[in-house]
Amino acid sequence: MTDLKPGVKIEYNGVPHEVISASFSRSSQSKGYMTTRLRNLITGNVFENVFRDRDNIISASIDKRKVQFLYKNGKEFAFMDNENFEQFELSEDIVGDKGYFMKEGDGVELFFFNGTPISIGLAAKVVLKITETEPGIKAATASDVKKQAITETGYKLQVPSFINEGDNIRINTTTGEYVERA
Repeated sequence: MTDLKPGVKIEYNGVPHEVISASFSRSSQSKGYMTTRLRNLITGNVFENVFRDRDNIISASIDKRKVQFLYKNGKEFAFMDNENFEQFELSEDIVGDKGYFMKEGDGVELFFFNGTPISIGLAAKVVLKITETEPGIKAATASDVKKQAITETGYKLQVPSFINEGDNIRINTTTGEYVERA
């Protein structure tokens, strides 16, 4: 039970979960329990769960492979395995919003649970080109004024007012927020 630490992947109700936080508590009448926040690696849902010393905790067997994103075809994303060059497609349900942060040719990690792809791992930050936004305001370099912009992948976000169409920007893939000009 003391192995439950943030980042550890466990199998809970037959589904892989990642431990987000864990704290051990003990009362005078119990042997102790671990209060955890878990993220379902398939649906992304986050919830709290309490594990007691009698609970059997199974480590999740998650495999990862390096793949290359090739292209998007409707609601399907095509990838190529970097080891055996096998091509395959994943649905928009598996890729989710991470599809907005991938350009053709990008390398990503694909996570598997029992041989089934469940999630994609991206770099912490990506560089994307702005394709649509209002014209920039001159001398607005340090202001807090934001405006909406659309990237080459169709992702919409708020950027500082000095960003123009054609600019490359760095985006945090976890929060989806503007970081800096690239």
